[in-house]
Amino acid sequence: MNESSLVVIADATKRFAAPEGGVITALDAISFNVNDKEFVTLLGPSGCGKTTLLRAISGFEDLDSGTIVIDNQLMTHVPPHRRPVNTVFQNYALFPHLSVGDNIGYGLDVTGCAKPERNQRVDEVLELVGLVGFERRRPKQLSGGQQQRVALARAIINRPKLLLLDEPLSALDRKLRQAMQLELKNIQHELGIAFVFVTHDQEEALTMSDRIVVLDRGGIQQIGTPTTIYDSPVSIFVAQFVGEGNLFSGTFTRDGDVGTLRTDSGINIVIHDLLPGINNGDKAAVLIRPEDFELLDSPNETKSGAAVLEVRIAQTVFVGTDFQIVGSTTTGETLKATIRDPSRTLASRLGEGDVVRFTYRPHAPRLLPMSENANDPSPDDA
Repeated sequence: MNESSLVVIADATKRFAAPEGGVITALDAISFNVNDKEFVTLLGPSGCGKTTLLRAISGFEDLDSGTIVIDNQLMTHVPPHRRPVNTVFQNYALFPHLSVGDNIGYGLDVTGCAKPERNQRVDEVLELVGLVGFERRRPKQLSGGQQQRVALARAIINRPKLLLLDEPLSALDRKLRQAMQLELKNIQHELGIAFVFVTHDQEEALTMSDRIVVLDRGGIQQIGTPTTIYDSPVSIFVAQFVGEGNLFSGTFTRDGDVGTLRTDSGINIVIHDLLPGINNGDKAAVLIRPEDFELLDSPNETKSGAAVLEVRIAQTVFVGTDFQIVGSTTTGETLKATIRDPSRTLASRLGEGDVVRFTYRPHAPRLLPMSENANDPSPDDA
């Protein structure tokens, strides 16, 4: 165990009886650590087990097997109110009849905190979350973003060792959600405590996290930093779930330190970054991100170590800084590309039906096993 680990989860398993009969495995031997002052995001689709895991950490769900240790204390049989954690829920759960100040100070009132200290701590967190002057308002007099801040302030006023956040930004509009992502990260840095954040929004996970735990069907698919998860997915599931991507399947061959994937439709994709365990003749897949394609403006232009793909354009969309192009190769694969400067002038002249030539950065293709199950989640795991 890492000496700085605040939370240690080992072989956490939870099953539920399905209404139609049988058993659903919500958590399948989950193991990972959360380090002190770390922002960890549990990312995955609905039903992957992330909320069940959060409820197990907070004590609202008992495990069938496995252990959870928080701050060197085994949490088995420890009730939620005695754990050094607080939770911010998706619906905020504010008391409508109490003012902002009383909502925030409620936890201190329950513990019998002296009034002068209670008021001082309420003032401190009001300043931290940017709500000074709002302490006498009721929740219904606040915007969604302000209510979110009240819920956060109420959760941190007791100074927990760990803060759990269950999709707290999902009810906000896109612009406010993006602003709150940065605010939450800044608040976490100022507080110096660990956050475990649950979301199915990949943008939130990539923006805010120190590490991401990608979950699917109750199991960990990959653990890593945002850049590791995005740039080096270990499975087709992670590649498709995190970010946009072009996936080509085919047969892999290796020649020294360079490999080639001959796709099922006959395109050869050159691969410089190889995975152990994928051998000559194996079926495999290759991921190329849309931003890794380059638009060639000359019929004779090529790039060493990369294929040239002819693409018939189906759609070109301008999104402010980039052009997003969707088309199909001459062999039938759908291809998505994001074109940035210096090719924007060329991209702006393209339209439906035009045939263009794309290449890709030589080290862009990522080789993936065909199995949907990930390798052991080792990158950056603690």
